[in-house]
Amino acid sequence: MQIVNRNHLKKIIILICSAIALFAIILSIYAQSAIAQEPYSPSQDTAVPPKGLVEVKMTVIGVDPVKNELETRLQFELKGIYKKGPTYPAQDLLMTVNGANVEDSEITFKEGKPMIVPALKFNLVKGKINNYPFDRHIAKVAISIDPLPSIGKKFAPFELNPVPLVFKFNADVPGFDITYKPLEENSSIFIYIDVRTARSLPVKFFALTIIVIMWVLSIMALLLALKVMKSGKLPEVGMLSWTAVMLFAFPAIRNSQPGVPPVGTASDFLSFFWTEIIVVVALVIIGSCWLKRYHPPIE
Repeated sequence: MQIVNRNHLKKIIILICSAIALFAIILSIYAQSAIAQEPYSPSQDTAVPPKGLVEVKMTVIGVDPVKNELETRLQFELKGIYKKGPTYPAQDLLMTVNGANVEDSEITFKEGKPMIVPALKFNLVKGKINNYPFDRHIAKVAISIDPLPSIGKKFAPFELNPVPLVFKFNADVPGFDITYKPLEENSSIFIYIDVRTARSLPVKFFALTIIVIMWVLSIMALLLALKVMKSGKLPEVGMLSWTAVMLFAFPAIRNSQPGVPPVGTASDFLSFFWTEIIVVVALVIIGSCWLKRYHPPIE
């Protein structure tokens, strides 16, 4: 009876420890994703509060390291002298942005018209995709807004000074941890930041799991081949078929890694290339033993 109780107690302890470990992993995952939600505080050039400002909200909607692109959406909220409506400027505004898909890096917003911008793409200027799943990339974002003289009016409703800006950042792209860092040139009238992307913890964990799986299966195939070679017996046909299937299954397993680039990444050098070679060697050993030891029945 005591043995039964002890076994039951061990199961409970193992279950509790597993739940604690799972909870810790979940907390670490959400802690990484929460970094991108921190508020952005631009440096203040002057203590005098502005008569108006434009709040720029950037949301990252996609990252494509293969194309070296960071895709975002911008939303605007006008306040003070710049506001004619919720997103309707009181005067023509000119936004200068270093978007890769923006002609001449300029976008004009007409007076009394909604400030609508298509999805903006920024180049990933730093980072090597071949380091997958440990690759990191950086995109530089520069944004400024200036008022334009009103056409057909004797005077502008406000001075043609750069528009004060407040910047808010949000990123929730599956598979990536995205953060940002203001650069030295950043100010209250010029947004200049680094947007940094890296593979999320679940992606790294899954990629490493695939690496371990390929190594375990390939080593099992090699040990089986060595055992067949030493036994002196005729290997079963199932051994040949299992090893051959594994040879062609590894590319599919490799491609199941989330967001994996074409062949040639760090994960390939850690597992895929070598495990494929090991499986080929195992297949050759088993096949040679079968050919050498197989004797067709005499009729």
